[in-house]
Amino acid sequence: MALSAAVTLTCLALLPKTFGQGDVPWHVGIAIPVFAPSTWMIALVVASVVLLATTRGRLRWMPVVVSGIVALALCIGIGIVIRGGASTREWVGAVQYLSAPVAYAVGSLLAKHRSAAPVLRLTSAGVIAAQFGCAALQWLGVPLNPMGTAEAALFLGDRTNGTLNHPVNLAKAIVLVLALYYLSTGPDSRLGLGRIQLPAIVGRYGIPAAALATTALTGSRTGLLAVLMLIVTGELMLRRRVAAGVPTGGGGRQTVLGFVLLGIGVVAAVPVFILRMIADPAGGARAQIVSSALEFLVSRPWWGIGPNNYVEVVGRMDPIVANGVPVHNGVLLAAVELGIPGAVILLTPASALAVLCVWKGVFRPTLVPAFCLTFTVAYFGIVATTYGVMAESMLPLWFLVLGVATVWLVEDQQHQDQRRGDRGGDAPTREGHGSAGQEDGALEGGRESRPGPADPGNPVRARSSRRPNVRGVVGGASALAASRIAGSGLQAVAMVLLARYVDPEGFGAFGGYFGAVAFLAVVADAGVSTALLRWRALGHDTAVSAGLRLNVLTTIGGLVVAAAIGLGLTADTMAPWIAVLLAAGWMVDKNVETMLSLAIADGRMGHAVVSILGRKAVQVAIFVTAVALGGEPFASLAYGLVVASVLGQVHVRLAVRISGVAAAADVWRAVLESRAYLVSNVSAQARVLDATVVSLVAPGAGAGLYAAASRIFSPFVSIPSALSTVLVPHTATARAGEARRLFWRMNLAVALVVGAISAAGMAAAPWVAELLFGEIYSKAGAVIAVMLAGVPSFCASSPCGAVLQGVGRGALVAKIGVVSAAALLVTVAGGAALFGAVGAAAAVSLTYLLKHASLLVVGDAVLRSDQAMPVVPHTAEHSTSAA
Repeated sequence: MALSAAVTLTCLALLPKTFGQGDVPWHVGIAIPVFAPSTWMIALVVASVVLLATTRGRLRWMPVVVSGIVALALCIGIGIVIRGGASTREWVGAVQYLSAPVAYAVGSLLAKHRSAAPVLRLTSAGVIAAQFGCAALQWLGVPLNPMGTAEAALFLGDRTNGTLNHPVNLAKAIVLVLALYYLSTGPDSRLGLGRIQLPAIVGRYGIPAAALATTALTGSRTGLLAVLMLIVTGELMLRRRVAAGVPTGGGGRQTVLGFVLLGIGVVAAVPVFILRMIADPAGGARAQIVSSALEFLVSRPWWGIGPNNYVEVVGRMDPIVANGVPVHNGVLLAAVELGIPGAVILLTPASALAVLCVWKGVFRPTLVPAFCLTFTVAYFGIVATTYGVMAESMLPLWFLVLGVATVWLVEDQQHQDQRRGDRGGDAPTREGHGSAGQEDGALEGGRESRPGPADPGNPVRARSSRRPNVRGVVGGASALAASRIAGSGLQAVAMVLLARYVDPEGFGAFGGYFGAVAFLAVVADAGVSTALLRWRALGHDTAVSAGLRLNVLTTIGGLVVAAAIGLGLTADTMAPWIAVLLAAGWMVDKNVETMLSLAIADGRMGHAVVSILGRKAVQVAIFVTAVALGGEPFASLAYGLVVASVLGQVHVRLAVRISGVAAAADVWRAVLESRAYLVSNVSAQARVLDATVVSLVAPGAGAGLYAAASRIFSPFVSIPSALSTVLVPHTATARAGEARRLFWRMNLAVALVVGAISAAGMAAAPWVAELLFGEIYSKAGAVIAVMLAGVPSFCASSPCGAVLQGVGRGALVAKIGVVSAAALLVTVAGGAALFGAVGAAAAVSLTYLLKHASLLVVGDAVLRSDQAMPVVPHTAEHSTSAA
């Protein structure tokens, strides 16, 4: 069994050779046009026989796998009958597609043998090391395994292919084998056989570094991003084992040295990525061949054109395809050849793994679901950009890894559930007790019990009994506001440069997209970012875990919606893949901001400042560098955003500790208990839709002027955001008198400071507009001046609402916010229609002045009454994850 696992993986990823190709006619597709024996197909068949003979207990879902094989074969057979027969080329393609579910079954059966894990890990490490050595020698000029014809080698340049037939295939193989390597890594990260063991640092950092270097040498952009994503999540998974007290074989010095080595690898790989994007930003003539594929898919949606027939059939109408260039999208290729039902059946295991990861929850203690989800998303990025994922050994290798990942994910989940069941509750926290028994500050009978005196023996009670003080609030808010202002300033620099590189119409469309996604990010947050501040301060660990799981689910949904919005709003101004990349970057960045709420609630402002400034600095640095090297402006901005958000995700995961485990019922309870925060946040952020409204009501240059003015306004938004973030946890445990003092002192301080800054900005607005944006935006000065008039009221409104939310009046804040948001959008639309950009800016200022006045009057009355109510009243049952 162990030998079968090692041989199968080696034949699929290292030595996938096909014999007897000397007289094979020219053909480009998922397989050669004739039947010929291959190492990987023979190994797959032998492994299937061996595993079926040695596996005593079959998988519960093995009948489902067999049914899938039969269903896929039936779809292919019906298509052959409808088309009136099949050529040898088509039969070979059918066998190629059917090898995928067979490989999935092999991977599932291998995963059931726990003794196969060390073999798979050692073989994966050997494959990566061998491919790295071969690729390095090729890069140095040694003529190993030349790539086909001299024309092909000239076209691919100095990109390396290792032992495979194409650089992109090498990148795909490295991604798949690296995923298998991390999944099979146990508590001990050392590599070796018997007494011969390599140092732990080789297994922990050396193999991932070799994978990263090899992928960089291939020049594959999506492959490089996928490897980086796997390394980041894999390292987090291993570090989580360290946090749980499971040794991984590495000490502190090895960890530092490993991070240095990986950092060097990342820095070395970034120029390769940038140069590839500059050399081929659009991926050749992909738009044309995608259009041809979609035409054939519409004409033959059910049974397709036949396996392995793409170039021959579609090439009749598309000369580019006829020259041997299939559509570079694996899903679309499968759908055109097999029909939509066949493609759905084929890709069900990949989709099922993604759904299973989300369903099981990505915040389980071992982080195995998070890693499996990262692998699925990363490899689907490769699937969307190349047809080679369906070709030769790459398809069964992908499904082999999917089978292993699915079984180990389920078994890891069952193991964790069993451990929690043995303990009789949630996982223990670092203090040694479960979160299920923490009831401090919970709701009871519809009211929230206020925290009592501090208990030195109870860290949760001690943390929740902090008394707010003005110095602490001002200090924390000042640090947070300064970092957000500086970060917004860096982003404003990027926006200014972007405005200089694109025309006002293009910048206006981008502004509309930016505003729509910013608003969507608030909706996708589901109010969790604000609720986490209060839950963390009150020590509700189960609620914190539930909120984070909820945020992951809404982030995934938000990414899909954001991509659709971008494709619609920017159809004439940027490439579709750029719009999707921007959506991904914004959604991941939103997730980072949500996680930072925990660090802020814990008083760890240093981590928040580093994260905020670091992400913006990396984004701007990559954008400026890529544009200076000749990159497309929108694409350069998207690259910087994605890299910065991923790095921010790594930092916050390492910095924040998460205690407690949430069940599905806790997630639903979190939805109910954060809804008031959601309504409040959505209404407060309705202003980000102003650019979208203006672009719809007054499209063209007017929308560009307003978009430019709103970007100057962005740094001021950081002030109320920082104050609100700090005030919520401070006032969560405050007495009404203390909260009222904070309420008025914060209002006075914000009004004086921001008012002075706004007055200076209004005086210099015309000069600033022309200086920053150029002479073409000179008319934006008046818009900026009018908009700055409402900044003091805008900045003071959020702290008012934060204090009221902290004392449990979130529903009241939500009501005021809804009315103000509706008034804002209506008046902005009216002002833009009647007076253009200046009218829209005046509507914004007037609306926030009225909102601030309402919050002052209502807030003072509430705080005088000294009655704190829960955010979401409960009348039935007690909840330990209350708001």
